[in-house]
Amino acid sequence: MAQRRHVRGIFVTGTDTGVGKTVVACALAAWCHRHHIDVGVMKPIATGGRRLVASGRMRWVSDDAIRLARAAGSDDPWSVINPVCYQEPLAPWTASLRARRPIRLDAIRKIFLSIVSRHEVAIVEGVGGLLVPLTAHFSVVDLAKQLGLPLLIVARPGLGTLNHTLLSLQCARRMDLRVLGVVLNQTQALPKGAPARLAYETNPLILKRLAHVPVLGPVPFLGGAVHGPRSMAALADWAEEHLVDAVFR
Repeated sequence: MAQRRHVRGIFVTGTDTGVGKTVVACALAAWCHRHHIDVGVMKPIATGGRRLVASGRMRWVSDDAIRLARAAGSDDPWSVINPVCYQEPLAPWTASLRARRPIRLDAIRKIFLSIVSRHEVAIVEGVGGLLVPLTAHFSVVDLAKQLGLPLLIVARPGLGTLNHTLLSLQCARRMDLRVLGVVLNQTQALPKGAPARLAYETNPLILKRLAHVPVLGPVPFLGGAVHGPRSMAALADWAEEHLVDAVFR
């Protein structure tokens, strides 16, 4: 295996919701776990959680956070892995207002610092895209800046991704954030129609000319492999083939 460059942590964000941030974050965590790299994972803020018993009390926990913890082999408590989670599947600031429970960014940063102090690598998964508001004056991009992590941006390969991806890159540059790369992630099987398939084929070529960061993919659709009995092995294999060179080498 090639020598791994030192990366203290990665902030996995997306151009939108539903682009596969969790699959990418889990794949990287599973690869680290396979190679005996002590990886801490964090989904700082989530919505649409499920109720779990933790330390004798009920709390809301995101399914994404559960998947991340499983991929990393993490035994950190849910209060560390997913410190803020709301029941309603809404934008985080909206959910916080409706729950009358504001997002405490100082507490999130303190928990993050505890993760990086105890683990070799931290993988943090954001919520939605970079400009999703967390408070009236603070967005996901501000959180990434505060945590001091480079970004890995997950995007769709199909029609519309040029605008979404280039806007996300512009936002990151304005905040002086380092971008490790863009992952064009196929979240479904390739479309059958010729025009839609043509967008899949041509968008990577345009982004590689305009993004000025590594553009990975389109990486293949994993389908049911992420839920089967060999899901962790499948994720680690997928990361090894498509992601690791841009992140760790």
